[in-house]
Amino acid sequence: MAVNEAEILRQLESSGLGTGKFSDTEAASIYDKLILDFGNDLMDSFRDEIQRNTKSNNGALKSSVNVLPSSNGMEIFADYYYKFIDDGVSGVGQFQGAMKSIRPVVSNGLYQFKNLGVPGTMAQSIREWSGASIEQSYAIAVNIKRYGIKPKNITEQVITDEVLERMAEDIATVSGLMVEVSFDKAFE
Repeated sequence: MAVNEAEILRQLESSGLGTGKFSDTEAASIYDKLILDFGNDLMDSFRDEIQRNTKSNNGALKSSVNVLPSSNGMEIFADYYYKFIDDGVSGVGQFQGAMKSIRPVVSNGLYQFKNLGVPGTMAQSIREWSGASIEQSYAIAVNIKRYGIKPKNITEQVITDEVLERMAEDIATVSGLMVEVSFDKAFE
């Protein structure tokens, strides 16, 4: 262990780390900086993964990702439709007449489209990221609802066991405490 790390651990121990109260602002700032660094790294990883795995060219979903410290660790925020891109949406699959399916209909999404009706907000969102006319945006939306949205599993690509282990190790190094880092995925 480097002398600098040993000194940091002594400062953290004397500051009351683990009691929920910091008497030493330097110790608190080291821990705060660590949490901030984790949050920034996660935010960058989410944005990179969204860039790689989505078709949106305007970056609205990517730029909506934000990681903020909370009383229980960190909370990750993104636009409301992130959960549909991440977990997938099963398609309606209604084909009429001579129309045949040109690709497989998603059937393993966590969510499911109920019908082919397109809300104006969906068409507008498609118009914004695609640059298509509003009529074309409605047609694209019907097509999306017909075939569904294949799960991208972005969260699982970013929050891996290795990432959680690294966080636990870094917190243990800074604090001298044995910690376990976990991740709960919950959408509201």
